[in-house]
Amino acid sequence: MLVERVIHKIIEERIDIDQILVVTFTNAAASEMRERILEAIYQKIEENPKDMHLQKQITLLNKASICTIHSFCLDVIRNYFYEIDIPANFQIGDSTEMELLKQEALEELLEEKYEQKEEGFLHLVDIYATYRGDEELKELILKIENKIQSHPFPKDWLEEKVAMFCIEDKLEQDFSQTIWGKILLEELQEGIQENRLQLEKIEQNLSKYPELEKYRITIWQDKEQLENIENLIKQEGNRWEKVYEAIQNVQFATWPSDRKITLAYKEEAKQMRDKIKKEVQTTFQKIRSHTSKEANQSIQAMYPILVSLKNLVLEFEEKYHRKKREKNRIDFQDIEHYALKILIQKKENGQIEPSNVAKELQEKFKEIAIDEYQDSNLVQEYILNSVSKQNNIFMVGDIKQSIYRFREARPELFLQKYKQYEFLSEEQTTLENKKVPHKIKLFQNFRSREEVLNLCNWVFAHIMSEKLGDIEYNQEEYLNLGASYEKEEERLPELHILDLAQKEEDVEKQEEDEEETQIIEKNAEEAQMVADRIEELYKQNFMVQDKTGKKRKITYRDIVVLLRSTANVAPIYEKELESRGFPVFCDSSLQYFEATEIQTILALLKIIDNPMQDIPLVQVLRSPIGNFTDNDLIEIRLADTKGYFYEALRKKRISAQENLSKKIECFLGNLEKWRKQEKELPLNELIWTIYQETNYYYYVGLLNNGALKQANLRMLFERAKEYESASFKGLYHFIHFMDRLHLSNSDLSSAKIIGENDNVIRIMSIHKSKGLEFPVVFLCNSGKKFNKQDLKESILLQEELGFGPDYKNRKEKVQYPTLAKEAMKLQIEKEMIAEEMRVLYVALTRAKEKLIITGTSKDFTKAWKEKEELLSLYKQEKIPERILKKNTSYLDWFLLLLQKEPKQTNLTYHIHKLQEKPKQEKIEISKQEEKEQKKEEIEKIKQVLEWEYPY
Repeated sequence: MLVERVIHKIIEERIDIDQILVVTFTNAAASEMRERILEAIYQKIEENPKDMHLQKQITLLNKASICTIHSFCLDVIRNYFYEIDIPANFQIGDSTEMELLKQEALEELLEEKYEQKEEGFLHLVDIYATYRGDEELKELILKIENKIQSHPFPKDWLEEKVAMFCIEDKLEQDFSQTIWGKILLEELQEGIQENRLQLEKIEQNLSKYPELEKYRITIWQDKEQLENIENLIKQEGNRWEKVYEAIQNVQFATWPSDRKITLAYKEEAKQMRDKIKKEVQTTFQKIRSHTSKEANQSIQAMYPILVSLKNLVLEFEEKYHRKKREKNRIDFQDIEHYALKILIQKKENGQIEPSNVAKELQEKFKEIAIDEYQDSNLVQEYILNSVSKQNNIFMVGDIKQSIYRFREARPELFLQKYKQYEFLSEEQTTLENKKVPHKIKLFQNFRSREEVLNLCNWVFAHIMSEKLGDIEYNQEEYLNLGASYEKEEERLPELHILDLAQKEEDVEKQEEDEEETQIIEKNAEEAQMVADRIEELYKQNFMVQDKTGKKRKITYRDIVVLLRSTANVAPIYEKELESRGFPVFCDSSLQYFEATEIQTILALLKIIDNPMQDIPLVQVLRSPIGNFTDNDLIEIRLADTKGYFYEALRKKRISAQENLSKKIECFLGNLEKWRKQEKELPLNELIWTIYQETNYYYYVGLLNNGALKQANLRMLFERAKEYESASFKGLYHFIHFMDRLHLSNSDLSSAKIIGENDNVIRIMSIHKSKGLEFPVVFLCNSGKKFNKQDLKESILLQEELGFGPDYKNRKEKVQYPTLAKEAMKLQIEKEMIAEEMRVLYVALTRAKEKLIITGTSKDFTKAWKEKEELLSLYKQEKIPERILKKNTSYLDWFLLLLQKEPKQTNLTYHIHKLQEKPKQEKIEISKQEEKEQKKEEIEKIKQVLEWEYPY
């Protein structure tokens, strides 16, 4: 759409290409766009060789602004650097270098603060540090600093959100009047409504049996109590105290006892009521915990703490900024903020106006075209608005594909325009109408088969709504078939569920504790199921259609395995597929720092820096570099049982027997030599010297996957080179930096020896797959619960609500979430579910011809029954938001859909039972047979080693 428009502007409207600003999401998209525009111009030149305008465009294309937002911002900074007083020769800092600078600035700032002993800071340390250290406080500062950078005016946002906690003059105000109180009461109303509907259903069933009348009355009384609270919530004005009192007074009557009545439903009704009572108590918990005044007081109590935190963040920002200036560096976030500083001016009354530079660029650009607009953030919105005339912006996007909330993308920017602009059909788009903001809908999908589109429409018509998902998915939003495919059998999307339930006691054990080993086993079982299905596709000679419409057999590159998160799970799939002989390309193979060869070399670097580290030293001694046996290590330790292992090694150097003495002498000699070289050689040269002198690089090359292990070692060498070229020096700092990378989960992917363009099955995250398409898509691990770890942090951050802290008082040893945090949890959870919906939309729409979804269920029968009970309460066309929020995996949503429409024809589903593995029989081997086997093996090895080249 965007390319066609740009071509139309150049060819039909005769606008020069350098008068159009085209902003793309990636450099690859920008390159592709340039190529397609150039191709279109050449085609037109062939038709009209004398057209000078078109020939001019080929020259202008080289300096045309077809780029990412960061490239555009960099151009602005380089051309107008003098406007914001930065040197013309500034450099963009490498991410490694910037991370180290940040750490340096933070360490220095905290050191100064500890020396100053300022009361506010010490109070912060008291709350957010532990006896182990102040890591939590450091992480908090970095987290807030990172968050505020997504706002055009970071300092203003910080001041405003902290000020929300200053309510000293409003302590008597009813809490329902606050932004937090409104959210909590709305959630309470939804919870009570669900519990009331459950009770209503039980009451209706009890009314069928006259002998159960007294039980029906008990349920009716329960329902009345909940209805009263519901009515109080719906009232206008001050409601918190009334609701709080009503909740305190809720009493559930004792269940009548009558042994004469033996109807089975009596006991069933009691069990259901007991379950509802528990749910009601949980629903009441947040409101019951605080009176209006207590809620206000706990929020006000956090105000001075947040002020101290705000000041610390601003001081850190200033110190980090100074360090960047000293090194003449800018970081990735500076690029947007410096450009914004050049392009807008903020007046004293807070009003924002375009600067003279922005007005100059407004005259230059006849049109601004933005691709993937749904992924824009607020800073980018300000930048692009400042260089536009407000009536010359063309935006392309799909809010259903906005999946970058973690990068602070703001889908609401897209949504605001989507609701505000009028829809114009082709007949209505007159010249006059074009001047009015309007939207053009693209109805057709030219990628996927009808079966894939039908599934997408069916799924999202039932789950995506304006309240949860930001947009009402109805027929206006449906994906319509635009591609032409021949009719084929077996093209319906498939859902394969692996039911892990075995014996009842096994299920109970799983529910009590799902350990890491169980998670690995579960994923391994699912990976086997996926590999089986891929093998079936090959055996069936599954046919796909190429771009020209010709049919051909499926190849490896036609298949992709999509995962919500590749960490820990992808290697399991990679291993299973490789074991079946399939070539695989995985975006995140076994984590880099977990690779044995990397751990060994890093341990060696640690002891070169400081040998008084027992664990790294023993690790190196046991490796092929040291070549010590366990018995050798025991003998060395006995030389000095209490001191450092290095001291024991030096003592044993003198007293050891000849064989061990030689080993120790050789190792210590090398260590002393490397410690000396560390002061003389660049770090990367030292690492390469170690590889050569120990022969470790060649040794790992002889192991399984040797080429990959050598590539990992080369990556470490390159990283050390990058580190020193970024003007940082010293082995100690390099080790510290690598440890920080490891601890902060900024893990590096292992080196690759298979490229992503080879004929291989790809394993990738759904995020990486955005913009790509594959004939056959496996969406795997769909039973994985959504990640809610962020909600457990001591301070939550959100764009509108600002801060959501825990109330902490170390003196009184009290800690609990403030109601501001409880409200924010609900808001973030809602945003997270909406994001998960959009991620699922992206996953399903990657498939061209065949979509296969797989997942595991702990106990399918139990899960199926739970979904049935929940859905029976509501008779809505869409699945209610509350039910969707309770079911927190893609598989849960698919089960809800199958429950809602058991006769649907969009999806075939298959339940696979877990196969019991046969018990391995012990094979008794006599000692004589064992000797014979060993003799044969030794003979074979001897033949290989003693073989001589005959010529």
